[in-house]
Parts: sequence; C-alpha cells; structure tokens
Amino acid sequence: MASNSNSQVQTPSLISSDMVNKLPGSQAQLSAQSKSNGIEAPQLMIVFDAGDLNSARQQLLPSLQDPFGAGAVATVLLQESIAEQFVGLVAQDLRPLSEAVAQNPSRVKSVAQINKLKLKVVKGEHLKPEESPLLVYDTVHSYLGDGGATGVITLHVFRTAKEAGELAKRDALPYGQVSIWNEKLACAYELVSRLPTDIFALNCFSPDLSPIREAFTANRNDVSLEKNYHYESLVVGSKRRIIVFPVGTIFAN
Repeated sequence: MASNSNSQVQTPSLISSDMVNKLPGSQAQLSAQSKSNGIEAPQLMIVFDAGDLNSARQQLLPSLQDPFGAGAVATVLLQESIAEQFVGLVAQDLRPLSEAVAQNPSRVKSVAQINKLKLKVVKGEHLKPEESPLLVYDTVHSYLGDGGATGVITLHVFRTAKEAGELAKRDALPYGQVSIWNEKLACAYELVSRLPTDIFALNCFSPDLSPIREAFTANRNDVSLEKNYHYESLVVGSKRRIIVFPVGTIFAN
C-alpha cells in the first residue's frame, strides 16, 4: 500500500471514550455527517465482547430514537457473551418516540407485524411497544415492511466472526457502512472480507471520510493518519474498501 506523502508521522495514543464521544451524538448530527459522507443508506453495527459496549451503545441510541434518519443503524449483531448486558444498557436509556416516528405508517405496520408474529423485542423500561424504540430479535426487515426503513432495528446474536458475517447477509438491505466494535483489529478485519459493504468503521461511528475519499474514488491504495484516525483505501476480497479506526486500537487476535 502506498503511504500518503502529506501525512505526518504521529505517536499513537490510546483510544478513549472521550475520543469516540466526540462523534455525532444525535440523529440530526448523524444524518448530517452521513450526508456529507455521501451515505444515506442504513448502517449495520456489530459488537464483539472485546468492544467498548458503552461507546457502541451511545452511538446506537440516536438511531433507535429516529430510525428513519439518514445513515441510521438498521441492524445490530451482538456477540452472545455480551448480548444480554448490552441490551440491558440500551433499554435503560430509551425514551418515548416522537409523534412523527411513532405514527409513521411504516413503523405502525412493523409493530402490527411484530405483534402478529409474536417476535421478541427490547423496549424502553415502563414504555409500551407502540411508543418505545424497538430492537427486534431474529427477523429481517423484509418480514416487517416493504423493503425500506421499518422504524425498528433488527437484532441477531452470534458466536463467531464467521457466523456474524452469515447473519449480516440474511437481510437484503444495502448497508452504506458497517460499524464494528472490537478492540482486536485482526478479528474485525476478518469480517471485512465476509461482507459486501465498501465502508467499515472500526471502534468508531460515522467518521469523516474526506481524508480517504479521493483515494477510494480513484481506486488507489492509500494510508493516512488524520486527527487521531487511521484511514485506509485497499482491496479486500477483490473489492475496494475504506477502513477507518482510531489510532491506538490494538491489532491482535
């Protein structure tokens, strides 16, 4: 891979929650960042037991409150060993949906289908399903709606990276970006070749892609360090990808 000649060598710093928390903190900000990146398609989030659960949760919450926003997370995959803990953290922070979201026809249809199929859901504590953001277990969006945004987020539990890749491909949604939370980058990279998506954010969410966009568009290998983030444009699995992660993440198995 060719190195960006304009980049300066930086001393890696440890990844911190503060670094992650500077990323978009509301769905409005997330939508704006996604649009600036040219990504309005839904996102996939994958959380491993070696990932930062609190940071992943914080980045997921805006999508739960406004699942129709540009670049919102549509599907979450959780490693089995942390699944119960993660959904517990999420559930305690859920708030009633806005009237516009709760009464959206696609959302109303999804809730009716969930009730009909008796699907398992995660909802806000003390909230009714009709007014709460929902994580829905073991289903795909095509079962809940007509192929577009359904107003809920689907959830699947996996054991290995291979299984996560297989589960991610069950849904026909064209994910614009995949967010992988795993401090062991070797494992995260394993997933890149298993998925058709172009853009992968490792241990971060909707990062600014402008430092690597030109190289990606030109189909050129490149590496750069910008504002404490590592950017790569490279070919993985016969497909050009963008991979971004905070400087200081450990490359280990």
